[in-house]
Amino acid sequence: MSSMYRFYENRLCTAHYLSVKKGSNLHDLLKFHCNICNCGFSNEEIRIVGGRPTGINQYPWMARIVYDGKFHCGGSLLTKDYILTAAHCVKKLRKSKIRVIFGDHDQKITSESNAIQRAVTSIVKHRHFDPETYNYDIALLRLRKPITFSKIIKPVCLPRYNYDPSGRIGTVVGWGRTSEGGELPAIINQVKVPIMSITECRNQKYKSTRITSTMLCAGRPNMDSCQGDSGGPLILSNGVKYFLVGIVSWGVGCGRDGYPGVYTRVSKFIPWIKSNLKNTCLCS
Repeated sequence: MSSMYRFYENRLCTAHYLSVKKGSNLHDLLKFHCNICNCGFSNEEIRIVGGRPTGINQYPWMARIVYDGKFHCGGSLLTKDYILTAAHCVKKLRKSKIRVIFGDHDQKITSESNAIQRAVTSIVKHRHFDPETYNYDIALLRLRKPITFSKIIKPVCLPRYNYDPSGRIGTVVGWGRTSEGGELPAIINQVKVPIMSITECRNQKYKSTRITSTMLCAGRPNMDSCQGDSGGPLILSNGVKYFLVGIVSWGVGCGRDGYPGVYTRVSKFIPWIKSNLKNTCLCS
């Protein structure tokens, strides 16, 4: 590897630098390097409310956010440097007290997988986040030290801009309570939930104006995300890869009839996400 290539590999692998004139050797070189990693592949072969435990590291982009030594929220690994979570998860938090754990499955057992911990250097909340309505409930955390991808730690894919997942069955993954008011489980859980259109959601029991175009609803009675799942992913599979279509945001109770879980609609924020990823690469 030439010294010039190594320099650009280390310093310029980011969308900001991919504005180099198309057709140039440098552009092609950087584009290739940024696409050599893959996203969205689960470890399915290792075979939440109404949910069931996942296989060990089945969803290798899962991030567990710990604050001041205690489990706080979920998140999803996007690049070797960033995770995506909910803005309400990190409001008023001191970054020095945040730790992000990857490769975890059972919080009480350390022998089943090689979990990795990272500190956080910056918190990027959407500037329009409203803590009263939870509109624009999205945030990025930059890790102090990059993650090395492995079998048990891989990034999730992002959907295309404005993609509408309504009518599909998604999967919510997290360490949240398995019943309303219940205990937090040690083992990460998953649950399948039907994703509603915005019209269907506004026809539920929520005040219709609370459901904005940057949100989506998913769930049915007794099948829902719950407290502690906040910031974690709602994912969809295309049969090959998993895409992050929602971030657990808010709701009334857990699994209540007429009150589906409400998620940040990730596809609405693709430009925001990409513009706030600094000196890093999204995998393809």
